[in-house]
Amino acid sequence: MSRTPYAAGWFDVGREKPFPAIYPELKTPVTVDVLEAGWVAAFFTLLVPFLVIVPAFTGCRHKILVFIRISFFLLLGLSIMLCNFGQDWEVGQLTTRTAYRAGTAEEITAKVGVRLGLRSVNVTLKATEKPEGDLAGETIDYNERFYWTWAQGRAGFGPFAGQIQRDFRAAQQRGIPYPILWVAEYFTYDGEGFRFGRHYRLSGWFAHICVWFAFPLWLLTIILFKINIKYASETMILMGASLTSAAIIWATHRNSIELQIPFEDGVLKTHFGVYWYLCLAAGIVCIILGSVFRALADDYNDELSAFFGNNPLQYVEEEIAEEDTEEQSGPANEIEMESMGTRHPTLRYRTRARGTRIWKEQPLLVNNPPRPFLSSVAESRQRVVPRNYQQPPAGQAYGNQGYDEQEYDQIDNQAYQQQGYHPTQGYQAHGYEQSQGYGAGYQEEEEEPLYSNVERPAVMPVVVPPRPPKPSKY
Repeated sequence: MSRTPYAAGWFDVGREKPFPAIYPELKTPVTVDVLEAGWVAAFFTLLVPFLVIVPAFTGCRHKILVFIRISFFLLLGLSIMLCNFGQDWEVGQLTTRTAYRAGTAEEITAKVGVRLGLRSVNVTLKATEKPEGDLAGETIDYNERFYWTWAQGRAGFGPFAGQIQRDFRAAQQRGIPYPILWVAEYFTYDGEGFRFGRHYRLSGWFAHICVWFAFPLWLLTIILFKINIKYASETMILMGASLTSAAIIWATHRNSIELQIPFEDGVLKTHFGVYWYLCLAAGIVCIILGSVFRALADDYNDELSAFFGNNPLQYVEEEIAEEDTEEQSGPANEIEMESMGTRHPTLRYRTRARGTRIWKEQPLLVNNPPRPFLSSVAESRQRVVPRNYQQPPAGQAYGNQGYDEQEYDQIDNQAYQQQGYHPTQGYQAHGYEQSQGYGAGYQEEEEEPLYSNVERPAVMPVVVPPRPPKPSKY
């Protein structure tokens, strides 16, 4: 069998004909948490476009306020997600000399670290000196993560045990170094009589519920700050209380006995990490800012609306109130049991931002409606006065309480006289004479039965002009 000569090509690195390409194994240590880096990248991806459009806003003050609002809320959301998925709620590290793995008697000098999160524990091992003897040339830089989410599972290390027991058993079968197994064994559920893993799992469970609850409150706070500052400040306080509760739960429920893992040259102890302090600080800041905004929402609603870029007239409550100033003159009316004195009613247009308690008032004049503030609404509330009425002085309200009975009768008579009617002359202006029975001496006949044989004279029906109704109160 003849063999065809073969020339090397562009894609023949690590390959020998006719076998497929075989590349050597490349083991690299973990240098960064991919999940944490992903959250940071996601929020900065949102922050950068907002910062790019900030110069488009007019005014230096407006640009600064937009930058502060966007940066604060995005960094607050990033803090919540890092506290939820971060691995530095509790950390510890020491340098010691320790055995490395089975099959060799050589010892190494390395840093052993532990990083606790709400869902898992990370154990790291990194040599500080070059290995010698059988381990010469080997790179010792390990990072192993053991999850405990979330079920307790059965006792032991079987297929129905908890997640951390199964991860621990798999690590033993892979043959990872002794120091990592020594640390991870302290977090197995009730393994060798230890209860550290049980307490950390429960602490992480309740703390992560509180942090997850703060995330939708963060979204709701951003929305409500564009609608109602009072309600937004209350949700902000609740968000801060949730984050603070998560930090307190982790600190008080993790374990009554401090975690201490002995090694040859020292004892590995833990202390609170950066994400625990970040959760606590974010919660306290949210509580303080929410309380300040809540206290200022009533008295300084316009200033806060300007800070958050809201329209203070977008969501308002409005009403028209009538106030009477009365001068006593004469006895009280027996029917209405009220004073017959001179009344000076005044209409006031009241508005307030929805959710606040401070009303803003201004007089509502007939001849001079308020133009700057909701003029269209104010004009629609003006009273419509009949044409036949005598116009009262400017600034006087048109309500039933504005006239007594005597004044109303005078205005009533004036209105009928304008149409040609006089109480003593009847309807002469309209062509009717007193001889026709419609003069001052006219009396209405008695009502006859419905079916009567007596014929009544043909009489023109009485046409009485409609009496103008009393104007409504509003």
